[in-house]
Amino acid sequence: MNGNVVNLFQRNDSVHKRRNNELYDVASFSSSGYRLTWEEAVKLFLQARRAETSSDDTIKFEQSSLACYRRILQEQEIEADIYEVTSDFFRNYFIMFMVEEKGYKLNTINNRIKAMKRFFQFLFDEGWIPYNPAEHLKLRKGHQPTIPSFTEEQVVTLLQQPDQHTFTGFRDFVMLSLILDSGLRVGELTKLKMNQVDLKESQLLGVIGKSKKPRDIPFCDDVRKLLIRYIKARGELPTQYFFVTLDGRSMGVRAFQSSLRKYGEEAGITDVRVSPHTLRHTFAKMYILNEGDPYSLQDILGHTSQDMVKRYVNLWRPEMRSKHTKSSPMRHLYKGRLL
Repeated sequence: MNGNVVNLFQRNDSVHKRRNNELYDVASFSSSGYRLTWEEAVKLFLQARRAETSSDDTIKFEQSSLACYRRILQEQEIEADIYEVTSDFFRNYFIMFMVEEKGYKLNTINNRIKAMKRFFQFLFDEGWIPYNPAEHLKLRKGHQPTIPSFTEEQVVTLLQQPDQHTFTGFRDFVMLSLILDSGLRVGELTKLKMNQVDLKESQLLGVIGKSKKPRDIPFCDDVRKLLIRYIKARGELPTQYFFVTLDGRSMGVRAFQSSLRKYGEEAGITDVRVSPHTLRHTFAKMYILNEGDPYSLQDILGHTSQDMVKRYVNLWRPEMRSKHTKSSPMRHLYKGRLL
């Protein structure tokens, strides 16, 4: 263990002791000399996040959010270390700057706020700061944008683009079909291994997502038949990854994203972003509209709460009105001439 690391741990222990003695004033922290720099605080936070999650995208997002906060202060020529910020400071110089000067979208602003709340909560929990200035920050309210998804016609056209007479084209067709039938994240899709595909029970076993909680995900019989054909085309390989390239290496996220964008262009889809996440949203939308219940959807998608599923249910108003027309209790009562 190098000297810098030892020093940081010594600081942490010292601050914990002072917290237990209720020394919660900033002055006591400042005068002690045990002050983290911004760079040290970020390093400690990201180390902790890496220990909590296997998602590189999560770490990159945290880095991006912290860099955004720092950049916004620099644009206003403000120098404020982690010991000097307050709730009012956040509201006036961070949140309102994103709203009024940057014109960020609601989701972007709220995601940045959440990131800063996680960052300062970590520093407080670990005893590096005497209080959490972001604790009482509220997320902004406003119109939530519609979650992008494909129409059924777009899905059909997209699935027609891969050339199924080639290995890569058939592989891509199977990957598209599996996401549309299971709602897998692209990282979950590319990390699938041979022993996770249970053809007998028609399910994917032990899929680990952002929550790091393994889940089993079912797929339909049509997709099962596709997977059987793909396994035969894949053949025996040293790698255990399910989806592979022509030279037998595991299929990467960027390679699949690039192929998907190409298929979207060939399909003439321009009104929605052609991405793996849009495929995932499309699965969720079609699942709900085809009589799927929100609780099983939550388990399949791997969400830790119903918050996102509620958005799926609430935002697709035109389709939901159509479903209501079809399923309306009063309509059926009138149709049956009970009234």
